[in-house]
Amino acid sequence: MVFAVVILFVCLAYGNSARFQDTNIHSEDLSKAVNDYFLCRHCGTDISPLSSLISIDSPAASNSRVSQLFGLKNVKVQTVKNSLHSQFEILTLSKTLCVGKGNWQTEDSWFPGYVWKVCVCAKCGRHIGWMFEPLHLATSDKIYPSKEGFYVVIISSIINELHADSLIVVPKHFSTIEEISD
Repeated sequence: MVFAVVILFVCLAYGNSARFQDTNIHSEDLSKAVNDYFLCRHCGTDISPLSSLISIDSPAASNSRVSQLFGLKNVKVQTVKNSLHSQFEILTLSKTLCVGKGNWQTEDSWFPGYVWKVCVCAKCGRHIGWMFEPLHLATSDKIYPSKEGFYVVIISSIINELHADSLIVVPKHFSTIEEISD
């Protein structure tokens, strides 16, 4: 019983001092962030800077909309289906750090005049999207798209870095300890 009273006293006395850092990040802050990155949602590896986001229309898209996403305004999100009828919400990027797998494919391209290959996370190997290259520039020895090529990522396979950082709550006293040791 005495132990329970002591624990109750400690909780009441110190309960208000164990506060957490504010992790409320507003979309205005994110849109101003120059160094924000898309990360692999599975392992957290950098995939691409948010600044590489581009807008390329796919005539094969069953739906296309402009959304506020990743703290950015006017992000084009397209919905596409593959030959197995799997549906994906996608973004187009000018560059990524994903790794292309397999040979360039000509069939079932969502972008006419372009060939594609699967793109996986360089660290964990998870499928995060596809690489697209103009048909006339694609050669078997080319493992990345040229400047005329681009990348398509699956929205559910990525997360942006600033949002990911806000998901981890660090007690304030940890930052105080770092300041003292410096």
